[in-house]
Amino acid sequence: MENSEELITSEATDAPQPPASASEQAEESTPDHAPVRQSRLPEAVFFADRVHYRRRRRSDLVEAIFCLLGIALAWGLGFVASSTTEGVAEDVLRVTVIRDLLLMPLSVVEGLTILVTPIAVIGMLLFRRQVSTAIEALTTSVIAGVASYVILLGLRQLPETATAPLSVTYSENGQTASYIAINLVAIALIALFTAAGEAEAMRTIRWSYWALAVIIVIWVLRGQLTLPSAVFSVLLGRTFGSASRFVLGFQDRSASGGQIVRALLSIRITPQRIIRTDLLPAGVNLETWLVTETEHGHFHAEPHASDSAEYTIPRRPPVDGNRHYQVWDIYGVPYEITMLDPGRGMTGTLLEVWNNVRLRGLSRWVSPSVKAAAERSMLTTISAKRAGVHLPEPMGLAQAGDSIMTVMRVLPPTASLKDLAEADALTDEILDEAWKQLVFAHSHAISHRHIAPSSLVVDESSQVWLIHWDEGEVATNELNQRIDVAQMLTLLAIYVGKDRALASARRNLSEEALVGCAPVLQKAVLPSEVTASLRRSDLLDKLREEIVADTPQESVQPANLQRFAPKTMITFAVLALAAIILMGSLNFSDIVAAVKQANPIWIAIAFAFAAATWVGGAVPLVAFSQEKVKFGDSILAQVAASIVTLVAPAGIGPAALNLRFLTKQKMSTAAAVTTVTLQQISQFLVTISLLVTVLFFSGSSLSVSLPYGAIIAGVAVVALVVIICISIPKVRKFIWSKIEPTWKQVYPRLMWVAGQPQRLLAVLAGNMLMNIGFVGAFWASLKAMGGSLNLVTLSITYLASNSLGSVVPSPGGIGPVEAALTGGLQVAGIGVSIALPTAIIYRLVTFYGRAPFGWVALKIMQKRNLI
Repeated sequence: MENSEELITSEATDAPQPPASASEQAEESTPDHAPVRQSRLPEAVFFADRVHYRRRRRSDLVEAIFCLLGIALAWGLGFVASSTTEGVAEDVLRVTVIRDLLLMPLSVVEGLTILVTPIAVIGMLLFRRQVSTAIEALTTSVIAGVASYVILLGLRQLPETATAPLSVTYSENGQTASYIAINLVAIALIALFTAAGEAEAMRTIRWSYWALAVIIVIWVLRGQLTLPSAVFSVLLGRTFGSASRFVLGFQDRSASGGQIVRALLSIRITPQRIIRTDLLPAGVNLETWLVTETEHGHFHAEPHASDSAEYTIPRRPPVDGNRHYQVWDIYGVPYEITMLDPGRGMTGTLLEVWNNVRLRGLSRWVSPSVKAAAERSMLTTISAKRAGVHLPEPMGLAQAGDSIMTVMRVLPPTASLKDLAEADALTDEILDEAWKQLVFAHSHAISHRHIAPSSLVVDESSQVWLIHWDEGEVATNELNQRIDVAQMLTLLAIYVGKDRALASARRNLSEEALVGCAPVLQKAVLPSEVTASLRRSDLLDKLREEIVADTPQESVQPANLQRFAPKTMITFAVLALAAIILMGSLNFSDIVAAVKQANPIWIAIAFAFAAATWVGGAVPLVAFSQEKVKFGDSILAQVAASIVTLVAPAGIGPAALNLRFLTKQKMSTAAAVTTVTLQQISQFLVTISLLVTVLFFSGSSLSVSLPYGAIIAGVAVVALVVIICISIPKVRKFIWSKIEPTWKQVYPRLMWVAGQPQRLLAVLAGNMLMNIGFVGAFWASLKAMGGSLNLVTLSITYLASNSLGSVVPSPGGIGPVEAALTGGLQVAGIGVSIALPTAIIYRLVTFYGRAPFGWVALKIMQKRNLI
């Protein structure tokens, strides 16, 4: 083994077969005239593995999901490009001479294809003695046909406009009719081909696909299918076939024992024993074989009865989903091999694409195949090893059948950080050694990118090993290195606490490198195992605050690494759907008619009053802030909130945007929450106080007869309920437990504001300006329609109606607010012909019409990094 440390990449191209029996492992017979050569194996190789005759592959499930998405996309595009899809068939149908000449031969080809292709595929499966696969393929085909017929019946119950892209129109006896052109035969055949195997593995399946594709094109050109219905049929058949392969399992194409032996020989390692090291499920044992090489160079695996003691080695749970083996060569030198099996390429590629789309600044070259991913992982591992990182030495990379094999030196017995932490054995020396391994990699422009609990282990001599460089990157950028530091710091803090973790980081990193990781200390860049440990924990915030304790507060804010998160996408989709439904319920013809009838001068005045509310909302925000906040930026935030209110319940959207704005203004999250809470509370109290004050001083001057007796009775009932609740200790404690956190949060700030009368006056003035602006906009809207009310009645009508309408938690109050304002005006004596347009104009200047200004303000704030 003098050349065993030389890295060699090779391929072994044996067809993949499960190592279950000698007959399946035997290779094709060699011609008699083939040269006889000496065996490269001095003795039979002992091979122990778990047999998977069939395997459920995630790639099949992913394919089925993507086919369903493709069906939805094709259906949707059919509405958009209906004229194009219909025109393709019509252009061909106009050439009647060619159509008539080709009708007979095409019909013959069509019939032969439908008859011959399934017989050929099933016959080839039976010839290969894959009887179970043949039965499953036929069963899948039948199920696909029946299910497709049920789907067709369901589609017929939908409105014709919904199924128009899938329908074909024809004329008969001077009458026009249509039918849904879903081809059940094509669906059943594609399901059969998909369940039978993969096109690259069987030539018969490949040619059957091509023949069916030609027939489908002919059906489209003859007008029997539309383009959307053809795509629908093909993808539905693939969905049934892929789902069948996932549910029933697919023939295992993982490398067999003979193929693994051949691959090891190709990189000059002569094996003696190969044993699976993955932790097996309870009750599952390894099966054993003896692998020998025939005189013609083929490898033959013969079942071998073996005592379990012959292959007893430490097991480990798989951390990456791959197969792991330990191999000993003829000199007794152990190696560890990892098998990357087919079927993992699709899911790995999709995950890389998702991360590239989801995260900013972390784009990584997407591996087009398992082999490309293995080559990149090997390159990173070799580079890290040469940089001085302590990890097992990479020995080679080879292809074994359809699998890719990586070979490394064996990792010595090690313990995880969790085990050491539980034994109180995580010393400062071990922490420092962990940081040194990362510094070695970074000094050579290498990043790990996935420092998880399984990536750091410690051997018996307290040497730290930084392993699993599969996600690593050479020639990396500074952002990836900062993320590495954040991942390492978080992982160590989980096991030894933030103080020791930060102390070890300061001993081994420069202050600049440590501070640089603060903005990326966020769950978006942490491995899922670490994120699970941080659930309901504020460790990241504490680490971030501790790191930048002596630096400007703006450095503590998390970097905007996520373009979007799954929760954000779901929330946006739900809110968008709600907005579409609610907007669809509006009668835009009424809005247009109201605007046409209204006086444009009064509409402009109403908009000016509405714009004053932006200033009024900014004043309390600045007054309640202990840190300096620019008044102009605060006004810009109120303008930007105008677009957020379109899809969020009243008050919630602006509060969220203000919170984000304040956290960008050198303000901690707790302080920002306190400021926004006080702003919301002050707006509510001032509005209620204003309403009560107007009612109290209006007396009998109101043009509306208010039920004062009912109001007094209502107030009395509320007061009685409050007194009863306060008098019961358990209820009182329960209520206080809910109020106490908010009270403790806002009380110090209230005392701070109360000690500065000018700020208190600013809060009152700002909230008064908001109410004056809204009431003024309502008054001007009424004047625009020629209506008139005295100011006191108008104020009470607006304040009461708008408050009642805002109680309903609909996005922006769309619908309830308009109804409440219209009803309030009617109660005040305004006819519905004026009340409804007034409410519409008011909402136009205070809600709908402000959205474009909000969008522009939002873009400005994003460009200036204010949110």
